[in-house]
Order: sequence, then structure tokens, then C-alpha cells
Amino acid sequence: MNVGTDELYVFLVSAFFAGLFLFNWYCYLFKSWLPDQHDELERYALGSLPIVSFAIMLYTLKVLASFDVVNSPFFIAFYVILGYAWLWLGMILMFCFFDLSWIDDVLNLRNKAALPAIAGGFLGLTVIYSGANIGDGPGWWCVIFAGGMGLVAWFLLGDAIYIGADVSERITVERDLGCGIRFGFYLFASGIFLGRASAGDWTSFSMTITEFYDVYDKWPVLFLTALAAVIEKFYPRQTEKGGGKTVFYSVLLGALYVFIAVASFMVFPSLPINPIYRTAP
Repeated sequence: MNVGTDELYVFLVSAFFAGLFLFNWYCYLFKSWLPDQHDELERYALGSLPIVSFAIMLYTLKVLASFDVVNSPFFIAFYVILGYAWLWLGMILMFCFFDLSWIDDVLNLRNKAALPAIAGGFLGLTVIYSGANIGDGPGWWCVIFAGGMGLVAWFLLGDAIYIGADVSERITVERDLGCGIRFGFYLFASGIFLGRASAGDWTSFSMTITEFYDVYDKWPVLFLTALAAVIEKFYPRQTEKGGGKTVFYSVLLGALYVFIAVASFMVFPSLPINPIYRTAP
């Protein structure tokens, strides 16, 4: 496949922001990593997130992406780099929508409740982008358009919980670890839903919008959001030093969120196929 001028431009711009993102990510980790501190787990968790995201994106691009991408080293590298630029923007938007900062909350303030929320959001952003890469299409802009719809829905739904159930106060001020765990699992699980909605062969802008809203058969992601909102509204508050039982039950509830997302994913019908791509070499 020939590389167009627009693709070279997007590649260079994405490489700049991806490089900036990864450099700052690991630079802040190393700067804050002091030998007399005992919070190595947080830094190892943050340090592993870009690596896990790379594995998810690489698998998607090598196995599930467009026919002209899966065997092209350049386009695999292109979409991986574009993915890191996507994560750079997504983390900025997480701070804008959810008031969560991995630098301020986790590294500087050592807020353990913020770590699982940020980790879940990071992986949620990754699976939405990866889902948008599933299927055949004529160019990079298909990925951005389809994934962009998933991204907008993800932030709006997450913000409804974050504001409506006072999650912001519980995570950033009260350091409610259980709340951070549950919200992080929700962000990841809803990312699975919306990544699935963003997947499929490209037909047109209007058809992509239609398929995005129809793929869920009345959007079970809304059920997941309502469930998470009710749980956060009535779940007992917990301090950072709260009991282990609350953390354990929060992990169970988070696992339930992911189970609902995966189970729904498994029972959905196959993605619509655009016949035009079946004749591609």
C-alpha cells in the first residue's frame, strides 16, 4: 500500500506527541522514584501501563485490523504511534472531565485511591482506540472518526457517574480506595463496550454513526453506567486506610462490571461486513 502525504504528516505529528507523552510519563516516574520510599507498587503499575497498551494495540493491528495494515510494518508502527498520541490526548481529557492527574494525585500526593481509577481509564482509552482499528477501511481518519464517537460517549457517561455520585470528592479528597477501584473497573469495562461499538468495516460516515448506535441493541452500556452510578451513590464511604473487606468487595464489583462487558461482547452478533473489502487482495 502506498503512503500518502497526509499519512506522512499524521505520522510525524503523532510521533511528536507520542514521544512527548512517553518521555514525560517515564521521566516523571524516574524523577519521583526515591530509594527511601515504599510506594514502588504505584510506580511499577504506572510504568507497566504503556507496555500493556502496546501489547493490546499490537495484537489488534496484527490480527484484527484492516487487510492492508496487518502485514505492513509501516502501518502497524503508524497506528501504534497514533495510539500513543491518542493516549496523550485522553489523559489530558481525563483530567478535564474527571479531575484525575497521575502526576499530581498519584506521584505527588501519593493518593492510592486515584491509581486504580487512572489505570482503568488508561486501559479504557486503549481498548476504545484498539476497537476502532478492528475491520477494514480506507484510511486513518476512519479510525479517528469511529474511535472519536466512542471516546465522546465514554467521557460523557463516565462524567455522569463522576459528578452525579460525587466520585470526584471521594477519590481526590477523601481518598476512598474502594471508590477508586470501582470507578477504574467501570472505565475499563465501558471502554470494552464502546471499543466494540467503534469496530467494523467502514462504509460511510452516516453508516458508521448508525452502526455505532445500533450495535448494542439498546445500549447495555447504559445499564452498566446506571448500575455503577447507583452503587457509587449508596456504597459506604471509606478512607484510604479503610478495611480490607471494602477493597475486596470493590474488586468483586469491578470484576462484575468487566464480566457484564465481556459477556455482552460475546453474545453480540458478528460485526457488519462491507462486501467491497472482501475483494481486496
